[in-house]
Amino acid sequence: MTAMLDVSAALQNPYTLDSFSVLRRKQFVNNFGQTKIESERFDGVRGVVYPEGLNDLSRRAEVQTNAKSIVVITKFGLRSESKTVDRCEYQPDVVVWNGSNFLVVRVEDYSKYARGFIKVAATSIDIVDPPAATR
Repeated sequence: MTAMLDVSAALQNPYTLDSFSVLRRKQFVNNFGQTKIESERFDGVRGVVYPEGLNDLSRRAEVQTNAKSIVVITKFGLRSESKTVDRCEYQPDVVVWNGSNFLVVRVEDYSKYARGFIKVAATSIDIVDPPAATR
């Protein structure tokens, strides 16, 4: 069943778009089983970015952490799982947004609502994230 609502105009509106960077990570394995990871950075990627879930503070005796996660809706082809191509694997992409690094954990086809778009869930991989920016 296809959706009756096309939200592509809202997703391309300059007022809803945000800019972020993407780190695409290739992992190579040599003949001795040693790995090497190379990153390629894409700056100025555009999409709608918003927090996912509660992002609550987790307090334990040894540390306080914040399980921060975001949702990204974009036309940029973000990757989650690795796939072997010509002896190299692609590690999940990292989205760099508002000073935090988010590992892509889920990629969903969003073309049901806006052709050419994907919806991505990503979780923070930083131990401590910078405070939220206020404008």
